Amino acid sequence: MWPPFERTRRRLLGEPAALASEGPDTEAPEADNGLVPAGDVVLTIGRVDLERLGAALQAFLGPNTARPDTPARLEAALATAVERLGGVGRPRVTRRPPGLYTPEAWQVRLTEMDPAIGEAIRGAARGLGFSA
Repeated sequence: MWPPFERTRRRLLGEPAALASEGPDTEAPEADNGLVPAGDVVLTIGRVDLERLGAALQAFLGPNTARPDTPARLEAALATAVERLGGVGRPRVTRRPPGLYTPEAWQVRLTEMDPAIGEAIRGAARGLGFSA
């Protein structure tokens, strides 16, 4: 077993020895363990970026779109936007801490996403909007 600091360093650097030595009770590769597989996009955004992304999604998807202010609504809006942009992939959104108070961070994980669509979503969080 690795000391905690060495284990963390090896996992962050993606060294296979660290992952192999952890034993059978470790998380599966697709679990939320901080490692991002190739083709995946992970955005960690704060409230301001979330508001920008939500406004861009509502403008892109139309006025009947529910305000994406919960993880489930944001996931649904992102899935629809990815589909309209011609991509495939699955968004997953978590809110940390999962409470109602700030400070908070929203993590948007886009699995098996086309890099161009990932960049479009990242740009929308920065206030650039979407382009079809």
